[in-house]
Amino acid sequence: MIEEHEEYSTEPNRSIIASLLLLIGFVMLGLIIGNLLGMLISLPFFGSDYQSMMDAFVNPTSSPDARRALLIVQATSSLFGFILSPLLFWALVEKRSLSSLFHEKHLEAVLVLMVGVIVLSFMAANSLVIEWNMSIDFSQFSSSFEEWASTKEEQLKELTEYLTRFESVGGLIVGIVVIAVFPAIGEELVFRGLGQRMLHSLTKNHHAGIWIAAFLFSFIHLQFYGFFPRFLLGALFGYIYYWSGNLWYPIFAHFVNNGFTLVMLYLYQQDATELNVEDTEAVPIATALFALLLTIGLLYYFRNRVTMLRGGHDG
Repeated sequence: MIEEHEEYSTEPNRSIIASLLLLIGFVMLGLIIGNLLGMLISLPFFGSDYQSMMDAFVNPTSSPDARRALLIVQATSSLFGFILSPLLFWALVEKRSLSSLFHEKHLEAVLVLMVGVIVLSFMAANSLVIEWNMSIDFSQFSSSFEEWASTKEEQLKELTEYLTRFESVGGLIVGIVVIAVFPAIGEELVFRGLGQRMLHSLTKNHHAGIWIAAFLFSFIHLQFYGFFPRFLLGALFGYIYYWSGNLWYPIFAHFVNNGFTLVMLYLYQQDATELNVEDTEAVPIATALFALLLTIGLLYYFRNRVTMLRGGHDG
């Protein structure tokens, strides 16, 4: 519960809003550098022909090297945009140590395991929201927005299916590193470790900080037919971080969410399971309600356990 006991501090002549803007600037610059570096590394795969590379990015199935290049660009973008840039911001602008982002040196094994179970049970409960969100008719709000959102959703769905079509265990491992490990570390560092802390100090309310950070976390993915389930997922990560004061717990939670999905996709592709995690149809209502109650119960125990270990009081 680090936010409850420690206000986010900046230099005396700089406001929290200014720090937020600087953080955004660092992240954007890191994403630009990461994209450029990724394309530079990928260029030799296309005979150093820039146009061929760009054509492959637009139409990945047209080139056998597109998947490798896209994964490289995604990896360098995550590494520079969401990991290195925020760390540089924290060290150079805020002049704070890396350890101050995590606050605890040790993880408790039972709590790590519990976080994994919480995420898996939440995924089952969240399937109701996924199915509902997919059925929203955005045309009632704006026909042009609905057309844009539908097109964007379809494009990202096709790209995701292409990148997660694993042909070997080695391909799965690469996918886990790029799609699960890097985003888990980077996105939790930006949205929970830095953003949520800043927003809590700005609003003077830890709930507001958690939910605003979760909103921004979901918004930047630009997938509005999956906005609300991702929004709730971000809030779950936020409360895990707030209660524990240890960024490694939400990082692990994020990793379990992404990594479990990738493993199940691989097993489905190998005909090792009939469960298709990409199916947007909700689990049976009884199963979802049981999963929701299990999630709530485990979160209650998790909060009480970390509160006891830290000798603090929850807010």
